Amino acid sequence: MSGRAAITKLLDLTDPHDALTAYYALYCPSEQATVHLMWERDEPISFLVICQTAVELFTPLVVLRSCSAGVTEKLLRKYLSPGREYFFALGEWDVEPLRMACRTWEEEHELIYTLDPAEFVPHRHPSLRRTDREDGRLRFEIVLGGEVVSQASTNWESPYFAEIGVVTEEAYRGQGLGKAVVSACTEALLERGIAPLYMTDEDNLASRRLCEALGYRFPGHREFACRGMLR
Repeated sequence: MSGRAAITKLLDLTDPHDALTAYYALYCPSEQATVHLMWERDEPISFLVICQTAVELFTPLVVLRSCSAGVTEKLLRKYLSPGREYFFALGEWDVEPLRMACRTWEEEHELIYTLDPAEFVPHRHPSLRRTDREDGRLRFEIVLGGEVVSQASTNWESPYFAEIGVVTEEAYRGQGLGKAVVSACTEALLERGIAPLYMTDEDNLASRRLCEALGYRFPGHREFACRGMLR
């Protein structure tokens, strides 16, 4: 059984909490992902995946699932390179073993918002336009005065889920532009039969209000994100 095939035994592909890890472990291009598995009696029990992403060209992303805190620390110490910076996206139960193995900074506790299609409240804008990325990922923009002032796109897309990210220029915030581009991304994903996710830092109240106004709700799933380096 190949590394990626074995990983499917350790994830629930329909669970929003596993969605980001599942994408990078299973669906991102294989040449960008290095899979490390831990086995017991010919069964996979834990894994760590190191990914090269377009967002962080020189800082690999690390995702994992582990059967215990001790195994998490062991995986990190065994497979990370000393002196190299990484970006981590982990479950909150892995925070303490991560801190034991690594020096961390820029820590964020991100809330994973999900959407019941029946609760979706669309928000539109007359200057909205669709400008999908070359790799097929969704992107919507609002152009005012010849400049892109707000845009939303999918950070990643799997067969089950996609995460929406949004950026609005500071001078144009509070005008519903971010809500309009996120709404457009949401609608397009629902048409594809893909469940949209919206992740935001728990302290970012404006971002939380934006997605909640569209019908997104926080069911209790969290992700811990930070930068770090082996001690």
